[in-house]
Amino acid sequence: MTIELRNEETGNVKKINHGINWFLLITAPIFGITLFKNKLNRSGFIMLIASLLLFLGIVCFSIFSSSFASMYPYGTSQVQASPSFMMQIYYLLDIDYKDVLEFFLASSVFLLLFISVFSCFTAYNANKWIAENYRYEGYKVAAPSTLVRNLLKKEWGLTDDDFIEETK
Repeated sequence: MTIELRNEETGNVKKINHGINWFLLITAPIFGITLFKNKLNRSGFIMLIASLLLFLGIVCFSIFSSSFASMYPYGTSQVQASPSFMMQIYYLLDIDYKDVLEFFLASSVFLLLFISVFSCFTAYNANKWIAENYRYEGYKVAAPSTLVRNLLKKEWGLTDDDFIEETK
């Protein structure tokens, strides 16, 4: 169902679908770019932080894996004479590969789960939030029937002041 919002002063019309925003469900996890585009800044910042933490974890684990792998020959006779700078830090902190792998896997699963759940939550509520932003800009809902009005009052928390009469 498409909801029409109309600005009484300028006559501009905006159309929003009622229900799940499928586009945001798929694209929101990509650093929250589409959330910022739709002026959902709080959700965009949360998604940006979660995505950056996941990306940073992948980069740090790849750095650790590559420096740890340089310590072993894997079938060649060339072994590094002295540990790299990163390996010296790992030895200093008493970190081994198993600990880092467990932490990376646990944090990655947690972040992926959070991103998935938060993306679903945002997609479910996004159209309501976008309509709310338009209402702050002076738009009102042009609902043709009382059934649609009652549905929007119940689900989006609208009042009678948020509606305008449909003129045909």
